[in-house]
Amino acid sequence: MSVEGGKFQVMLGGEWLDYPANANKNIMDAYSNGEEKVEFKLKIDGREMGYSINFKTMKQTASYSSKERTVRAPFDMMGALAGLEAEKAAAILAAEDTGKFAGDDVKQEYKQDSNEDAKARKKREDRKKGLELLKALLDSTAQTKGWEEEALVEARAKCAEGARQCIKYGISEEEVRPLRDRVRKIHNAVQDLKGAIRVFARTRPFNQREIDTGSKRALKFSEDNMTVQVEDDNGNTQNFMFDTTFNPGTQEAVFDELQPLIQSCYDGFNVTVFAYGQTGSGKTFTMYGPDNNRGVVMRGIEEIFKLKAEYEETSNVTITVSMIELYNGRFKDLLYKGKEKPAEIEIRKAPDGEVLAVGVGEIPSTDGKVVWNTIQTGFESRQVTATAMNSESSRSHLFTVLKIKVENKETKKVLKGKVTLVDLAGSEKVKDSMVEGDALKEAIEINKSLTTLGDVMTELSAGGKKANFRNTPLTNFLQDSLGGTAKTLMFANLSPAMINVSETKMTCAWAMRARKVVNDGGKKAAEAADSKAKAGAKSKAKAKPKAKK
Repeated sequence: MSVEGGKFQVMLGGEWLDYPANANKNIMDAYSNGEEKVEFKLKIDGREMGYSINFKTMKQTASYSSKERTVRAPFDMMGALAGLEAEKAAAILAAEDTGKFAGDDVKQEYKQDSNEDAKARKKREDRKKGLELLKALLDSTAQTKGWEEEALVEARAKCAEGARQCIKYGISEEEVRPLRDRVRKIHNAVQDLKGAIRVFARTRPFNQREIDTGSKRALKFSEDNMTVQVEDDNGNTQNFMFDTTFNPGTQEAVFDELQPLIQSCYDGFNVTVFAYGQTGSGKTFTMYGPDNNRGVVMRGIEEIFKLKAEYEETSNVTITVSMIELYNGRFKDLLYKGKEKPAEIEIRKAPDGEVLAVGVGEIPSTDGKVVWNTIQTGFESRQVTATAMNSESSRSHLFTVLKIKVENKETKKVLKGKVTLVDLAGSEKVKDSMVEGDALKEAIEINKSLTTLGDVMTELSAGGKKANFRNTPLTNFLQDSLGGTAKTLMFANLSPAMINVSETKMTCAWAMRARKVVNDGGKKAAEAADSKAKAGAKSKAKAKPKAKK
């Protein structure tokens, strides 16, 4: 759809109305020529009224009053139709032409000021270039269905750079908004193409225990950065495929894979990051890391607040943080500072599907450093026990949850997203941890919850509806963080030593189950049910009628 052939609309009485032909032509001429403002007339109840539109703010103002109304350009309409086939988009645009107009036609002529100086002319020319760039990018990415990942990534980069260039050309943030929306849509298309829960394998250097035992290396990483070969004591090898591998990789490189997902929480998605593996395999280092080499949690928090600063130009952003421990089947608020005994935490599911931890405090946060200090305080209350695998083994599942609420200042539309960062307890077999008494009960509870989590993932990967999240508190808490529209990433942390090879194989096999879980919003299950229903109806129609008695 060309700018010249487009139409501006004004919000009046709760619906978008067209401008009459003469007024629309003047508006479009001014907009196409890079003007910041246009004046025109409409006949209302038989009287000619003067109006103006400020293209920077996309507001119409009546000359006889200060009343403002929101307007939208053809770009906005096409942005709303992104992803549809051209014919469908055209049909919807045609259907919008209901014959309802903001006023009656008035014969008028658009006049451009011919006495402008060179500076003003340069400003107008730049604005015109910006509008042309904006239109070209929106037109070229209006239909991205079926695009390969490489093409989508390239388009996303071009649109992001184009948005920055348009601002330099003097195009207002409100006018650039459709292009920013396009960047987000393409970004989410890229993430969806990556499919299921994305699983990354990460190893670490040998620890002192493994060096002291003289253990051989069990892992071999291929050059494709996707395959890990695991060798046992007998020389038998087994290959496992991951989305990405790190051997061991830097904290920065690991976070680079997570960073694009953080954007999704501002688009109303739940983002979940797991660290899975035996005790001492590097889970907590990957997730949290030391102060001088922080892991994905702190880096993710920094990215969240970086995006917050960008979004606050057009939206009100609220961020809260909570830190929850699941120990021996019971939840604990690690940030609770009250003197009284804390209330029992109950997991409930809201009507919109959001999982709520009732009784857990959610601390409003405006600064990433404050959040990090808060998390460090929470660590002081976490349950640890010495085991044969680790002198300070985490005997609980740890959840750091950041909730993001974005309210558009103009439209008042609200999007809610959530980032759940999960450091799971060690997955080793009970006999390997060599614990007794209460610690044995802890290990049994941990294994039960992780086994159930694996069963849930298996069921989700098969597209079934029988995944019983309520079997354990862990899976109950993660109901809105797996499958569906959640965007999930898991780190499978692997010991490099041969003495841990059985646990390493178990971690890899568990990770392969997780990798098959598809985040499709339940579409496959719905399609399967619809197909089954149609097949049943067809079979019934073909059935022979019963013989009359």
